[in-house]
Amino acid sequence: MYKHYYEKFFPQWIPTRVLICIMMFTACWTNYMCRLQMPILAVPMIKSLPGNITEGVCRAEQSRVRRAISWLDPGAYLEDYILSERIEATQNAVDAMAHNIRVRRNNDKGKIRPTNIQLFNGLPFDWRPEIRGQLIAAYSYGNVPGNFIGGLMAVKWGAKQSILWTSIVAAIVSLISPILAQLHWGVLLFSRIIIGVTGGVTFPACHSLVAQWAPPNEKARFVWSLLGGTFGTILTYPMVAGIAENIHWENGWYIPSLLMMIWIFFWAVVTYDTPAEHPGISDEEKEYIQSSQAGTVRKEKPSLKETPVKEIFTSIPFLSLVCCHFGNLFLLFFYQNAMMLYLTKALGFELTKGGVAASLPWACRMLFGFFFSWAGDTLKRKGTVSVTMIRKGATFFSHFLPGIFLILVGYVGCDLILANIFLVLALGFNGAASISNLSNNQDLSPNFAGFIYGIMNTVGCASGMIISPMVEEIAGKYGNPIDRWQTLFWIGSGVCIICMIIFLLGGSGNIQSWNEIRTQPDAERGRN
Repeated sequence: MYKHYYEKFFPQWIPTRVLICIMMFTACWTNYMCRLQMPILAVPMIKSLPGNITEGVCRAEQSRVRRAISWLDPGAYLEDYILSERIEATQNAVDAMAHNIRVRRNNDKGKIRPTNIQLFNGLPFDWRPEIRGQLIAAYSYGNVPGNFIGGLMAVKWGAKQSILWTSIVAAIVSLISPILAQLHWGVLLFSRIIIGVTGGVTFPACHSLVAQWAPPNEKARFVWSLLGGTFGTILTYPMVAGIAENIHWENGWYIPSLLMMIWIFFWAVVTYDTPAEHPGISDEEKEYIQSSQAGTVRKEKPSLKETPVKEIFTSIPFLSLVCCHFGNLFLLFFYQNAMMLYLTKALGFELTKGGVAASLPWACRMLFGFFFSWAGDTLKRKGTVSVTMIRKGATFFSHFLPGIFLILVGYVGCDLILANIFLVLALGFNGAASISNLSNNQDLSPNFAGFIYGIMNTVGCASGMIISPMVEEIAGKYGNPIDRWQTLFWIGSGVCIICMIIFLLGGSGNIQSWNEIRTQPDAERGRN
């Protein structure tokens, strides 16, 4: 019956493994949608006055520098005039926004926030800035252990069920978040930790699907589908912000959650853990996938008792991969958590609100990632170089070049165009991670790819908890001077490149001996 409906509603010229890729892409997309809701909606949800848009050295020095070199640049005065007009217009907008807030507060003076629960009122909460920071950080508190839990769940219950049920929890909790916020901000914070835990499950589980569904020569393109989170970043910001701005902010929770529930239905119908379990796959495609994976991937899912935990944690190639992955996520979190702070607080630039400009680095990461994935699969298929050389060579693009561009950002001063070019190149070349650290777990152990990715992502995501305090300690409490930010750029680059060197020395692209699943009697003999 299911096969009949599957053939009726899904075109047979689309291979089933392509549909699995699409579902993984959208799973990572919805993951980031849940991740980004709080940082975006914290603005309309919580009362606050806009800060000073003119801080930073470049606001004070830009006009003087332009006039000093105007004989070299005839358009300097015009450019300075345009900049001043933009600052004046922005300041006027800020003044108008502040006036509207004051009027709104005066109109609401004497009013007490209703004690009964309301689905739509659009009123902000009078919470302290410290609470807002904790609400935004709460996702990370749950996400770090969530990755480890996700690796265990992928082994015990399979990728489909793990993502299905955690997505249902995330959608429900996100849907009722406006209600939870009216109970107490602490309840909302706890709910964000829960969503962080569910978000940590997605990527380890998706790596289990890659191991089961990807033929060896297509594996890098399967891994590229996990950049759906990057695509989610590009679309979520304008979507949620637009909903919150044009309707009530509560709809920024409600509408994405309802869309996610629709996606959950398709995930439950289309996705299966293995080709052998999928009732709609053709016999030819099933045979092609299974024969290409013969000898490396077992058809049956391994149990937790069969997982060689000791061998994994003592494996030099795996520990080298963990270091490499940590360096990659350190770079990404440094960009997400610190780069915009540098441009606004240290330099004083007014960041554009245009979605295209804001999403360009992430779009380039997706584009570069697809190119590197195609190149990696091509090299692997032709056999011109070993898998180990592909993985290690890719770190030059995913780690070394981004590290160099990161240093250069700190020395371009007030040249916003050049700074953004370096940022785009840094994040763009990091797309090569799709064939370096993001694929290497599949090489080491296809049978336990989800479990070991959960471990490495747990360690890697911990970098997100390090960067913000480090930035405040080194630069923030001193007023964000440029020289201290240059120190931060050197640290970020150094971590990224050192992690790459560790992987070059100890990494491997070969299947490890512990990939072979031992039966339970064998495992007991090994312990004895």
